[in-house]
Amino acid sequence: MESGSLFLPLENKQGEIPKRVQLLPPGPVIKGRDGRAWIMRDAGTVAEASNAWLPNHSIDENHAVDLKAPRGESSPAFGWFSNIRAETNGSVWADAEWTPEGAEAVSALKYRYLSPVLLHNAAGEITVIARAALSNNPNIDLESLNSQMPEPAKEKHMDKILAALGLPAAATEDEAVAAIAGLTTSLNAAKPQAVDLAAYAPRTDLAAMEARAVKAETELTALNAAKFKAEAEGVIGQAVKDRKIAPASRDQYLSLCATEEQLENLKKVFAASPAVIGEGAQAPAGTPPGTQAALNAAELETARAAGYTEEEWKKLKEARK
Repeated sequence: MESGSLFLPLENKQGEIPKRVQLLPPGPVIKGRDGRAWIMRDAGTVAEASNAWLPNHSIDENHAVDLKAPRGESSPAFGWFSNIRAETNGSVWADAEWTPEGAEAVSALKYRYLSPVLLHNAAGEITVIARAALSNNPNIDLESLNSQMPEPAKEKHMDKILAALGLPAAATEDEAVAAIAGLTTSLNAAKPQAVDLAAYAPRTDLAAMEARAVKAETELTALNAAKFKAEAEGVIGQAVKDRKIAPASRDQYLSLCATEEQLENLKKVFAASPAVIGEGAQAPAGTPPGTQAALNAAELETARAAGYTEEEWKKLKEARK
């Protein structure tokens, strides 16, 4: 028998139960009776992949697993095949064991052929033998089942897609593609388009607007900086008036107010500090101190509040001269 007209006979006779079954004829081209063809380049590779996919593969009746099971109907196994292997002529065979129902069906010659269910890639190359079915009308159809079909079966999810597109269930694939293309065109047309300001105003006007915006931002930054400096000077000036720090320490405290967070921390220190400067006259800010003179009580209190030792504060004072 030529592989182009494929039948996979069970080779069963009245009262006999086959122990081996043929799953595929020799390749590389596997043709179905309905005219379609697929490729099996290496029978050994297909056999190994099938054994790895499942240790035991079911044999049902007329593809019940694929046709009835999805509807919740019974799809019992009539047998099982395993130990899939490639023969020297390139055909693929397997050992078979049968359930009582399957043994009775094949021994009574109710079924004479085996119809395998195969998986394949986009190029039509067979990858796995998934299962098989007892059948009296076999064929090779690698897309779903190996029962003979005059046309490729429509995918189950196509009905939902057609309904979502507003098309009837009998719509063709080309009609569905055309509907999707129409939707894509409509969506693209509805997208907001980028606005070219140059189309609404002269380039020189746009440049002037941009320059004014940059200038305003620069002025605002300078204004904020001046405001912050004035606030820091006011806080430190008040601390001097309240005799919490010495006038000579004003610049050192200003240097500790580089950020708003530092200024807020200094406010907390002043709020918690008592008046420590005596009523007598104090040296004005910027007066050069003696070399490494001891800190007065106010400076020592401030140094401790800021987390400095007496020596560290002296060095800080010297560095600020």
